[in-house]
Amino acid sequence: MLAGISLASPSAFAEQASSAANASASEPMSESVSEPVDESSSEQAEQMPFVARDVASEVNASSGSARDIAPDLRMAIDVSGSMKHNDPTNLRASALDLLVTLLPERSRAGLWGFGEQVQPLLALGAVDAGWKQAARGLEGRLDDYEQYTDLEAGLRAAAEGADASIDGQGPRQVILLSDGMVDLREPSSEKAASDSASRQRITDELTPQLAAHNITVHTVALSRNADIDLLQQVADGTGGLATVAETPEDLLRAFLGALDRIVPGELVPLEDKRFTIDGSVEEFTALVFHGPDDSAPVLIAPDGQRYSLADKASLPEGVRWEHQPRYDLITVTDPEAGQWRIEGQVGVDSRITVVSDLALVSRPLPATLYRGFGYSLAASLVDGARDVDEQDFLATLDGNARLVPEDEGGMSAETAAVTSAQQRGLERDGAQFSVNMPPPQQPGGARLTLTIEGQRDGAPFARQLSQRTSVVDPLLVEPIGGNAQNATPPSALEVSARHPLLNTANTQLDATLQGEPLSVAEAGESRWRIELPPLERDVSADVQISARIALGGSSRVIDLAPYTLNENAARRAANLDRSPIEGESFGEIQGLDQAVEEKEDLNDLLMKGRLPIDKVPALISQWFEGASDFAQREAESPQSRMIAYAVAGVIGLLVVIMLVRRMTRKPTQREEPHV
Repeated sequence: MLAGISLASPSAFAEQASSAANASASEPMSESVSEPVDESSSEQAEQMPFVARDVASEVNASSGSARDIAPDLRMAIDVSGSMKHNDPTNLRASALDLLVTLLPERSRAGLWGFGEQVQPLLALGAVDAGWKQAARGLEGRLDDYEQYTDLEAGLRAAAEGADASIDGQGPRQVILLSDGMVDLREPSSEKAASDSASRQRITDELTPQLAAHNITVHTVALSRNADIDLLQQVADGTGGLATVAETPEDLLRAFLGALDRIVPGELVPLEDKRFTIDGSVEEFTALVFHGPDDSAPVLIAPDGQRYSLADKASLPEGVRWEHQPRYDLITVTDPEAGQWRIEGQVGVDSRITVVSDLALVSRPLPATLYRGFGYSLAASLVDGARDVDEQDFLATLDGNARLVPEDEGGMSAETAAVTSAQQRGLERDGAQFSVNMPPPQQPGGARLTLTIEGQRDGAPFARQLSQRTSVVDPLLVEPIGGNAQNATPPSALEVSARHPLLNTANTQLDATLQGEPLSVAEAGESRWRIELPPLERDVSADVQISARIALGGSSRVIDLAPYTLNENAARRAANLDRSPIEGESFGEIQGLDQAVEEKEDLNDLLMKGRLPIDKVPALISQWFEGASDFAQREAESPQSRMIAYAVAGVIGLLVVIMLVRRMTRKPTQREEPHV
C-alpha cells in the first residue's frame, strides 16, 4: 500500500487511497522485499532472496484494483482469568481506543474475546462513526474473565470472521493479544496432551493455512509468562509483527505498530520536538505520547500562533484535537509551511503523519529480521501517480536507513540510538532509493526507518517511513520433555529453522553443555534434535548452540542465545563454553561472579609474584579458554584460531619459565640490624 495515508483523517484516507491506486496502476513500484545480505570485510554485499510474506501489501502495491481493497482488521483479545493480574486496570481498552481512533473509515473490522470459549464482541463491519462508538463501549465486556485460554479457537474465529471458512476472499489482518499459553478445559489425565496437541495444530496446520489465504497475524504478548515462542512463530509464519508489552506504553505502541503495517502512514521527521511542513502538505496529524500525569502538549505554528487543549473551544476550524490520558491527537488542515514546535512531554513513538501528493512509498518494511543476515530495502519518491522527475529537486535529496533497538533497561531512546543503531546511507537513482543493511545483532524489538531530506523551491523538504520490526535468531530452540513446574529438565532440545531458507542441507549445528559436546541429529527437513545428559534439578546450566550456515556461495557461523536448563535452580554450573553473545552482559548471568573473581585473583597473584605453582595449570587453562573464545568470536578460519592458541601458549611458557627461575633463585640472607 502506498504510504501517505493520514491515520487520523478519514476524509484524507479516501484521497490517499485513490492516489495510491493510481500510482500503482500506472507505475511499477520498487520493492522493499527484504533480502539476506552477507557483508564481507570489503563491504561488498552479496544479496540472496528472502521470503517476506505479505500478500496484502503485494496486492496493494502492484494491482490496479488497489482502490477497491479496503483494510480488513480482526482483533482477538484474551479474556482469560489471568488478565486480572496482568492487566488489572484494563489497559486493553485504552489501546483498543487508540486503534479505533486511528483506524480509517472505509475499513472493515471486528472484535472477538476468547477464554474458555470465543465471544463475538463486535461484529465484522464497515468502520464508521457508529462502529467506532460501539467499539468504545466494549470496555466493560473485556472484564468478563474466563478460567481457561483456548488460543487456537480465538485465532481461528478472528481469521474466519463473518466468512463461512478461512478461505474468504481478500487479504485480512489479525491482531492477537494474549497474556498466557494454550490452556484447555480437559481432565487432568488428558490436559497436557490436549494442550500440546492444540499448540502443535497452531504451528503446523493453522499458521500455514492462514498464510496461504492472505491472512497476516500480528501478535502481542501481554506478559513474559505468555507463550512468546508460539506467538512469534505465528507472526513469523504469516508475515506479521510479534511484540511483548509489559507496560501501558508498550501496549499502546504494540497496537500502533500493528496498525502501522495495516495502514502505513507517511511521516515527516520529528526531532527535538520540532518538525518541518512543506508547501505540498494538505494536512498533518500529530500523535504525541506522554505520561498520564503530564499536561497536554502545546502546538506552535511557524508564525508563533499557539494551539492548546485549554483553548479547544476557540481552535480554528481546521484544527481538531482529541485528548487521552496517555496521548494527544492533533489534526491541522491546510497547515502553514515552515517549522512547527511542540511544547511539553513528547514520548517515544510520537509521530507526525502528513497528507501530500509528494510521498515516499515502498512495500511494507520487513516485520522480522534475523540475526546474522543482512537485508535490502527500496523506496520511491512519487508525485501523485508518477515518480518525481524534477532533477534540481532530486539532486538535493539525501537519505538514510536506520535500525534502532527499542528502549530497554531504562536506556533512553537517544542513548539507544547512539549505542546500538545501525545506519546506512541511501543510494539514489533518479527518484528510486535503495540500501543494503548489515546483519542485525541485538535480538528484540526495533524500529526500522527510511528518511530522505532535501530542498524544494528553496524550502526544507523531508519524508519518512517508519515501522516496528522484530530481530530474532534464525533458529528456534524448544525443550522436549521435562516439566518446568516441578523443575524437571528436558531430555532433549528441538531446533527448528525460523529463517525460511535454512534447512538441514545448508545448516550444521554444534552444541555443548559445560564444555562437553552434545549429540545433534537431523529430525526433519528443517529440524534438529539435541540429546541432553541427565542434570540435577537444583543445578542450572547453559546449552551453547552454534550454527554453521552455507548459503548463497558464502558461509557464516552464528552463535544462538544460550538455552538455560533449570533456569530457576538454586545452583549455577560453571560456563565452560565461551563468553556471552553480543548484547549479553556478565552481570545478567547468575553465578558467574565467583568464577570471574577467581580468574581475577589468579592474575593478580601472578602480577604480584605470589602465584602458587599448583595454580599455574589453572591459569594457563584460563588463558587458553580466553584464546578459544577470542578465536570463535573474531575469526572463522583455522589460521586465525592457531594464531590465538599460539599466543596463549607462548604466554603460558613465559609464565612457567618465570616461576621456575623464581623458585630456583637463592633466597637473600636478611640480617637483623645492629643497635
